[in-house]
Amino acid sequence: MHWYLYSLVTLTCMMQGSEAGSPVDSNLYMDSLLTTLVPLHARSLGLENVSVPNCAFKVPSTAVTNRDVSVELHGGRLLGLVTPGLARRGQCSAPGWLGMNITVGCYVSLDNAHISYAGSAKGDSLLNTNRSIVLQAAPFSANALLEVTSTPGGVPRVRTWALQPFTFVVGTSPKLSLNAARQDTFDKEASKCAYASLSNVLLVAYREALERAVSATRLPLP
Repeated sequence: MHWYLYSLVTLTCMMQGSEAGSPVDSNLYMDSLLTTLVPLHARSLGLENVSVPNCAFKVPSTAVTNRDVSVELHGGRLLGLVTPGLARRGQCSAPGWLGMNITVGCYVSLDNAHISYAGSAKGDSLLNTNRSIVLQAAPFSANALLEVTSTPGGVPRVRTWALQPFTFVVGTSPKLSLNAARQDTFDKEASKCAYASLSNVLLVAYREALERAVSATRLPLP
């Protein structure tokens, strides 16, 4: 009799464990969210093709053989938030309890976003001509932490939407006549412009798209 009760309890625990939420459940939830509802709401908020602010900076001279370079970037457009859209990076956490709430956490890749500017650069050559350029800036290995939480049976909400530190890959057409040190300065300054624009859109308008999307879903159970 004791052996029978022990076996029954063990079997019950195994069955409960097999039904518990896993990272796979969270992955499926997040993939569905990011590929269907989030793009839908992002598009409704005008995030398919976003105008970003103008930006200007200087690249200082490093020798008598070069000049300060004055750069102006305008007509900036942020693309990629809807098509192809942001995507899950790696495994999500299994659905778990945080206080009285069910919570799921995932890293979201930002690498599909990119910003394009028209612009001009003056002073990259001794002729000091004003050159028209097109600048492209794309996040590199960029992630944001997304946590969604809700009470059991309640309406989910975004608990955390936090950008992790990242850099940009920057390119211009045509390529400017800069030495390595000045090219590095140019890339860093252009990245600051791109980061300010991208982070502002992600933390305000895109977060609103996330909030609308998660409120229409139900979290997987722990």
